[in-house]
Amino acid sequence: MIAFIHEVENIAEQYGLQITGLDATDVTLMVRMEVMPSIFIQVYRNLKKNKLNMALVLGNNRIYGADSEGGIPHEHPIEHPGYRIQTDKEPELEGIRIKMPLVLTGKEHHLTMSESQFRP
Repeated sequence: MIAFIHEVENIAEQYGLQITGLDATDVTLMVRMEVMPSIFIQVYRNLKKNKLNMALVLGNNRIYGADSEGGIPHEHPIEHPGYRIQTDKEPELEGIRIKMPLVLTGKEHHLTMSESQFRP
């Protein structure tokens, strides 16, 4: 868990994000990294459950998410953040940080995906 905490701190420092909350145990980690108070990345990691959840939050709403639960990665796309799309790639903290400006400016689209690929 220590290595992941260092990764979070490095990403925050590299991109000017402010860590406004960090709660860690040997097994779990909850982090909030703010762009500004109403726009932030929330990260939850649980080593025992093999779980990593990352969300881009605007106000009180998740507008994009990248998760892995039990080793099964999926995304919550901006077009339908309540849906999940299974992916082949494990989510990475750097990946959600890179997608953040695209999502916020509306340039991130899953244009090749049909509605049948979304699962609520």
